[in-house]
Amino acid sequence: MANETKAKAAPIDKPLFFGSAGVIAVLVFLMIAYEDQSATALTNIFNFLTDQMGSVYLWATLISFGFICWLAFGKYGKVKLGGPEATPEFKTGSWIAMFFCSGIGTSLLSWASKEWYYYYVSPPFGIEAETTYAAEMASAYSLFHWGILGWVIYCIMAFPIGYAFYNRKYNSVRFSTACIGVIGEKNAKGALGKFIDFLLILGLMGANATSLASGTPMLAESVSILFKIPHTFMVDVVVICIWTAIFTISVTLGLKKGIKVLSDINVIGVLILCSFILIFGPTFFIINNFTNSVGLMAKDFFRMAFYTDAIGHSMFPQWWTVFYWAWYFAYAPYMGAFIARISRGRTFKEIAFGVIGGGSIGCFLFHAIFGGNALYMQLTGQYDFVATAKANGDFTAVVGAFMQLPFATVVLVLFVFVGFIYSATTIDSSAFTMATVASGDMDGDDEPVWWNRMFWAVMLGGLSLVVMNIGGLTPIKTTSLVAAFPIMIFVMISLVSFNRWLKEDKPHLAQAKADMIAMQKEMEEHEEVDLEPVYES
Repeated sequence: MANETKAKAAPIDKPLFFGSAGVIAVLVFLMIAYEDQSATALTNIFNFLTDQMGSVYLWATLISFGFICWLAFGKYGKVKLGGPEATPEFKTGSWIAMFFCSGIGTSLLSWASKEWYYYYVSPPFGIEAETTYAAEMASAYSLFHWGILGWVIYCIMAFPIGYAFYNRKYNSVRFSTACIGVIGEKNAKGALGKFIDFLLILGLMGANATSLASGTPMLAESVSILFKIPHTFMVDVVVICIWTAIFTISVTLGLKKGIKVLSDINVIGVLILCSFILIFGPTFFIINNFTNSVGLMAKDFFRMAFYTDAIGHSMFPQWWTVFYWAWYFAYAPYMGAFIARISRGRTFKEIAFGVIGGGSIGCFLFHAIFGGNALYMQLTGQYDFVATAKANGDFTAVVGAFMQLPFATVVLVLFVFVGFIYSATTIDSSAFTMATVASGDMDGDDEPVWWNRMFWAVMLGGLSLVVMNIGGLTPIKTTSLVAAFPIMIFVMISLVSFNRWLKEDKPHLAQAKADMIAMQKEMEEHEEVDLEPVYES
């Protein structure tokens, strides 16, 4: 009981908490008051970063991929967060559900159904639009953008943040703490550290507000069809208010009673929905198209990873791959902090394989089933997804594709339920992490004070309503992606810091010693069991 009380009593870091909240409020006010000017300035900055500096995002992603491979397969693979004696806090199923649901919200439900459409009508590599090859490559590229490299970016910060907190015993789960090996502890606790942690909060605030605001029209359209009411702005408002209520309650209850339970419910709902569509939809096309897509992605994996189209200048890699990597880097410190917080007792290899493998497979499942179903209807003429998207918006086309299935109403009910829970699990995890970063010193199982968690949850919901009401989604979205560039730089700095710690601590030696002692103990117990019958006889 004492532990539970203590786990909810971590104090706030007043300068960071009030400073971050104040600066974000001022930025939002300026974006509302000077919407056109701020949108133009931010768009110009973002275009420069993605177009001229796009290759930097590609290289940073591949460096992160190589670093994780080195950790997982090298001498540090068996090192545990928390030391040799640490044991996992959560069962593997719940662990996977928590990080998957925290990183993927309704954006996956939406884009899994429609992403192929954008690549089909504007394909990469100079492929002719709306051809068989364009359809095949569209399916493969969807898997690429939501697969291994995306989850590498999500996973990479879990190692330096988790090692700093659990192994080096720094009393904060912060982005800045992971950089101490390079910038020093004094700077990490000073103005530079506050700036680094503010970048996490700013990037996460914009990214999540965008996710909520962009996923809302799709769910509102589904609700409108279910209840046979017009899709108005008030329906959007009701959807966001329901979301805000769900994730505010969840994050206030904390990790074990709120986020874990909601994530478990979400996974069950997702499996039921996906199974329903797979069984009653074009089953064999979905399976065969997915198999073909995996082969194409594997064949062109490094071509996609390094593609800049500097000569053809189609802007496909800038608009999509670079955009996605920037988007993921905006989330990277948050995902790293959250994954680290729930991964104590797990080895580097477990974390690498669990997060990258589990996350990629989960996303593949969605794109294969949702995207495969919509693509099949387009190719067979059962439903003109392309024409509907161009005429009425892609969110209308997504819902329309579901309505072509048998038991369409059941599918839509499941879709709405999963959509609400999915986004709530992402936002409550985000609010929890923002509250953690804005907290003072923490020990072990400590959690941010409840009103700190609630504040960020309510702020996320409120910001979503604001940007939808003023139509100012683009500036907020662009702000988070502009923040992704310095975030990416500090991610690289944190990897250098982490590498220095590993060389200093040699944790693999301690782990190897612990493994040897455990093995000897097991052998001794086994010998005693074997000798016992002989002694008795």
